[in-house]
Amino acid sequence: MKKALVLGLKENAGLFALLVVMSGFVGTMVGIERSLLPELTAAWGIRPLHASFIMVGVFGVSKASANLVTGHLIGKFGRKPTLTAGWFLALFTPVLLSLDSAPIFGILANIVLGLSQGITWSTTVIMKIDIVGTSKRGTAMGLNESAGYVAVGLASAVGAWYVQKFSGVEPLLLGTGCIALLALLLAHFSVPETAAWVALEAQSEPTSSHLPHTVFAETTWKNKALRNITWSGVVNNANDGILWAVLPILLVSEGHALTVVGTLTAVHASVWGLGQLITGPLSNRRNIKALIVPGMAAQGLGLLLIPILPTSFLPYLLIGGGTAMVYPTFLVGVSNHAPTHWRPKALSTYRFWRDIGYVFGGLIGWMAITLGSPIVSFNLIGIITTLAAVVFAMSYPNKTP
Repeated sequence: MKKALVLGLKENAGLFALLVVMSGFVGTMVGIERSLLPELTAAWGIRPLHASFIMVGVFGVSKASANLVTGHLIGKFGRKPTLTAGWFLALFTPVLLSLDSAPIFGILANIVLGLSQGITWSTTVIMKIDIVGTSKRGTAMGLNESAGYVAVGLASAVGAWYVQKFSGVEPLLLGTGCIALLALLLAHFSVPETAAWVALEAQSEPTSSHLPHTVFAETTWKNKALRNITWSGVVNNANDGILWAVLPILLVSEGHALTVVGTLTAVHASVWGLGQLITGPLSNRRNIKALIVPGMAAQGLGLLLIPILPTSFLPYLLIGGGTAMVYPTFLVGVSNHAPTHWRPKALSTYRFWRDIGYVFGGLIGWMAITLGSPIVSFNLIGIITTLAAVVFAMSYPNKTP
């Protein structure tokens, strides 16, 4: 007899664990690149910072676009086919990076990387939310984001160490290709469609739940709670984009080894990832303001400290810890405000705007270069992030579901 479906983290532990592993694979794919931008763009013939901003910018636009499309793909084709398609796309990133060092191949690789990252990460997030129900949603998001960003940190550190010790990125690209292939096989043969769990949860929702005329508009500006979460997410990824684009080039130009970049990136991403094992369950309590406001404030302080203490662990501990407080909480907040039948589109819209933050971060960094001081970008984004904490504290509704 076929086992009856139930909602819950413990009840679906096997499937949930598989989806967490998939999140780790997603993080590894992008983590390899985070500390290797100077190496990947060295032959471009333009200023290293300009090359970094181009790579981060095209990644942000393509990932944001994929996030937005994912909700529609899921609605038309289902979760499982969408996840499989995302991993198929991921196979092309290492291939493109290994073909030639010309800028066009690097840009195409990051476009494909962004598309695959948006589709695979969004879909795994939605599938985890599908199966756990409401009571452990924060725990689920904490475990999901922890796996992804610990993988980012470890891959960044390992990648930088390898290049520093052995030179050449080809074996790393081969490794990411193998990861993408394994993930594709698991998505196709082992991950089930989770729409049945969604139908089960929908049975407990009020029958008056309606689909907004435009979920994009509802999530972006019409719904006050969703609007606050969405735009705080934009700021969060803008500061991460500056860390990604500016920090490696800045430290290398000052004579620091690539392993220093890898270590600091790993500290930031690992604290971000592991911290969510604590902050994810805390967000189950639904008082998300209590996590988001101090989390954004901690990020702002850390960013303002980087120009003063660029190689100290302290700024990266603060930024990573602050991001750990807000990252799963944003997802929980969006999920709490969106009924099951339009939740995928609401999450996709939030993730679209959040990853457009990489583009905004790139523009801030570009402006700092124009002013003649790349390090000014950390001051600018630190102030913006701190102001975002103040705005959220004053604007987010106190009574939320």
